[in-house]
Amino acid sequence: MQENNKMIKDLIRHDGSHSPEKMLRDIAYALDQSAIVAITDRTGKIVYVNELFTKIAQYSVEELVGVDHRIINSGFHPSSFFKEIWATIGRGNTWHGEICNKAKDGSFYWVDTTIVPFLNDNGKPYQYISIRYDITKNKESERMIRDLAYNDQLTSLPNRTSFRKMFYQEIEVAKKQGTNRAFVYMNVDRLRYVNDSLGHEVGDYILSVIAKRLKTILKDKTIIGRLSGDEFAFILLEILDTKHAEELTKEVQKYIEEPIEVKDQMHTPSLSFGIALYPEHAKKPAELAMKAEKALSIARAHGGGGCEMYQHGTASKTLDRILLENELRKSVHLGHLHLDYQPKVNLKTGQLVGVEALVRWNHPDLGRIPPDKFIPVAEETKIIIPLGEWVLREACRQAKKWQASGYSPFRVAVNMSAIQLEEPTILHTIKTILDETGVTTDFIEIELTESAFADREDMQDIIREIRALGITVSIDDFGTGYSTFSYIKELPADTIKIDMSFVRDIHLNEDSRAIVKAIVTLADTVGLNVIAEGVEYEEQAVILMNLGCREGQGYYYSKPTSPDACEQFMRKQL
Repeated sequence: MQENNKMIKDLIRHDGSHSPEKMLRDIAYALDQSAIVAITDRTGKIVYVNELFTKIAQYSVEELVGVDHRIINSGFHPSSFFKEIWATIGRGNTWHGEICNKAKDGSFYWVDTTIVPFLNDNGKPYQYISIRYDITKNKESERMIRDLAYNDQLTSLPNRTSFRKMFYQEIEVAKKQGTNRAFVYMNVDRLRYVNDSLGHEVGDYILSVIAKRLKTILKDKTIIGRLSGDEFAFILLEILDTKHAEELTKEVQKYIEEPIEVKDQMHTPSLSFGIALYPEHAKKPAELAMKAEKALSIARAHGGGGCEMYQHGTASKTLDRILLENELRKSVHLGHLHLDYQPKVNLKTGQLVGVEALVRWNHPDLGRIPPDKFIPVAEETKIIIPLGEWVLREACRQAKKWQASGYSPFRVAVNMSAIQLEEPTILHTIKTILDETGVTTDFIEIELTESAFADREDMQDIIREIRALGITVSIDDFGTGYSTFSYIKELPADTIKIDMSFVRDIHLNEDSRAIVKAIVTLADTVGLNVIAEGVEYEEQAVILMNLGCREGQGYYYSKPTSPDACEQFMRKQL
């Protein structure tokens, strides 16, 4: 009460031409126009509702006054939820939270609610005012993001995150029951050639058919997941032995490898399988998955189209793999790699806002080796640590050069692996490179994949320390992994990059547009910038801009280029 009196006194001191009553009426009017307001007596009976309340609840004033809030109870919250509210306000304290209510037509709506008790001279509540704001759109965006976080949008199968959780739970069940399980890793052979020759739409169609066939033959009695672009996994239950697991897997293979009609032609998919058994081959889920993956790599090394059971003592590295690892280690040491840079632009103005540094490896004997082939090897062997340090140093040198050339400030983004962040010396390494190159932190950005944020509080602490240096942080490939609404609100990042899988068909697919809109809405809510990857057409750029996305990156603007070619792009904008 004293705080309220102070507010009125301060207002009168500022403008003494109006009475306290007039000022209170003005405040009440402003509240009435901007919020959903209801006042109840001490028993909870409604004595006043404003027009915004009647609009959202779809009840008239006459239907609401004289009854309690059970008239809009959706049944979403347990009775304990409301008991806690009444206990709080009954003690004379303010309650704040989110409530799901039900309108007269049966539809649900969400409101951010504050309930303030009015106290008599004895400090006891005699009535309550509830002030609500409609957050239904945010909650719908939350639902979409949650679905995005746990389900693969193309196949509707659990994605890697969701599959992993269910897989771990299934192993716990097997442990308690004393039964066997088989982890089967499946790869769609040579899908890249389908994408290159017939287009990604055809490749996506083939993947969706394969997913449907998996669900049909395995039914609902097992767990199936899509782990990446061309990789799936499933768990076989109640397995008797290795022979039984192989027989079941070959049945799956035979069913899925039936020809698929694509553009009036028949395409026969080829599949490779790797199998590992619990508990025969491994008792820990992570180790079981790793051994199934090793078996799969052997099946693929044999040309694909086969099924391999993990064998104890299987060599972890093929000759090709050993060669690649050794050459990569030498190339990093000798500096036989280079960086290309891909511009990022403001979708509205087309102006440069940043570039992404991308490592490239052209081996004198092996030729050009794509990043998706050598980066996983670098991460697994921890070559990524010296490689990542080299990339950061080269990018900082180039950023300093551009800074000294007088170009308008923009950020040079460098990809950083979660393995690098785990290094105890990572902060010291970053600071040393910044000091050596002389670049200021406002020119540098670190890009991380979502997995770097997943259930890793220690990792998040490191990321916060990097940001404290003045370096901005962005989340790469957003929407393909771990994000949830509650998590986004606490994300130690400045920017999220919408994965290109949602941008690629945004001009054709309504679901992709809805997902991008949800991501942009949530990002705006918590103050994060949004950039879209994989922009290839003007139509995509226009749609993204209309959906509220501010920045874009992709071949429509520029492919990754050398520093000199990138400078030509910059000079065109001067």
